[in-house]
Amino acid sequence: MNPLQLIATVIVLLILFALINMMMNYVSRRDGEPPVSLKRKLWLVPLLAAFIIVPIELFSVLYALLFQVTDSAGQMLAYNGGGVLLSLPLLLLIGFLIFEGLVHPIMITLLRLWLRRDASVYVKQTVTIITDSIMVYALASVIPAIPVGGWLHAIIIAVFYHFIEWVLIGVQAWIQQRKRAKAAAPG
Repeated sequence: MNPLQLIATVIVLLILFALINMMMNYVSRRDGEPPVSLKRKLWLVPLLAAFIIVPIELFSVLYALLFQVTDSAGQMLAYNGGGVLLSLPLLLLIGFLIFEGLVHPIMITLLRLWLRRDASVYVKQTVTIITDSIMVYALASVIPAIPVGGWLHAIIIAVFYHFIEWVLIGVQAWIQQRKRAKAAAPG
């Protein structure tokens, strides 16, 4: 792993840890619970980050195997080339973090201004998938070692990342529904 990849890895992990920490603090305040102790955060934050990073890494290995990416395709996905597997997932994760925090809210706001009313959740998801597909395709165009074959591959990658998000949102909604049912149950 070259120094640039190592620096990108550290930066992404620090950003991810900070975002998870802020999310835990926000949820504690929102639910009126006491803040999570530092002792618990020391093991919980890396565990939650692993739930994000490990599936991304596993599916990048699957992607590399399906599309037969080797050292000859460049050093971006050469998972057998000394720990270089982190490059594509890290670049995509950095892109998705930037787009989720900056570009998507701007696009949704512009959509609201254009429609002069709030759009449905399906229109919002479509807009975010399209902008993420553009980001994936742009990364593939700028870095030729990333084997994204065209718009269809970029859309499939963006839909897959959104599918992970939808599953996590569904699990969160299910947990909150169980909490409400347990609180409403007599006894």
